[in-house]
Amino acid sequence: MVSHTAPAMRPHRRAEMVPVGTSAWHDGSLWWDAKSVLVTRPVAPGSIATAPHLVLPAEQGRLAFVLSSYGEEAQQLAYDGRVVIQIGDWRGRPALGSRQHYGTAHIVNDPRVTERVHEGMRIKYGARTALARMAHRFAHGAVPYGDLVAIVELHPQGPLMISR
Repeated sequence: MVSHTAPAMRPHRRAEMVPVGTSAWHDGSLWWDAKSVLVTRPVAPGSIATAPHLVLPAEQGRLAFVLSSYGEEAQQLAYDGRVVIQIGDWRGRPALGSRQHYGTAHIVNDPRVTERVHEGMRIKYGARTALARMAHRFAHGAVPYGDLVAIVELHPQGPLMISR
């Protein structure tokens, strides 16, 4: 039996969030095991909105989910990327025992990144991605599904003020 070692990883400046030498794509990883995430974002002064999303772990302790370029959520996150992330169950409700994570969302409009995230979603969720795409089609018609990717960088410090 031949033993292989994992390629060396360059530690992120917030290395305390991700153990060095591990991959985010394995059972037991926080974002790999999450059925969904609830993303809470500011929408107007003094008000917030929460939306469930299928989630995929990204490099350096970040996470990714897809958005539609025609949706209000993508526009709001592009304007103000502050988010609160909480792991959810398969119905999009907060998972029992989960806690909130604070972060900053960055909207990516790169087709290569989008395709990689879609492929990861197909690997992780299987047929559930087809159901999500179909539900989006019924609700929004010809509006594109998942043509943008939100990459969330988590912050280890205390909460960011979500309302203004």
